[in-house]
Amino acid sequence: MRHLEALVLTNSTTIPRILNWKVSTVSNVETIIEKLQQRPYKVLVISTEISESDKKKLYRLTSVLFENIILVEYTDDSNLEEAVKTAYWSNNKPGNSRNYLDNSFEIKLANRINSN
Repeated sequence: MRHLEALVLTNSTTIPRILNWKVSTVSNVETIIEKLQQRPYKVLVISTEISESDKKKLYRLTSVLFENIILVEYTDDSNLEEAVKTAYWSNNKPGNSRNYLDNSFEIKLANRINSN
């Protein structure tokens, strides 16, 4: 099974774990840009303990250089795994929010409304 990859910007020295994800940690913006040019990470996670100037710099650079990357902020108290998975699947599975008609009455009614 191929693992999805997340890159975490944090000052913490512990390496977070996410099931079925390969997680790498870095401590500064310059290293993030280098790593993003080397590997196609799916999600970029930013800790709230990072300075506002670094966050702004990172948002600007990634919006120009890496359009498809998903940016997520998390607090060290929150669940990193939940934040990453929610952000990734909400961007890559938009069909989950669609409503499907499951009975014949709703289908007939919808067809009549659309045909008028």
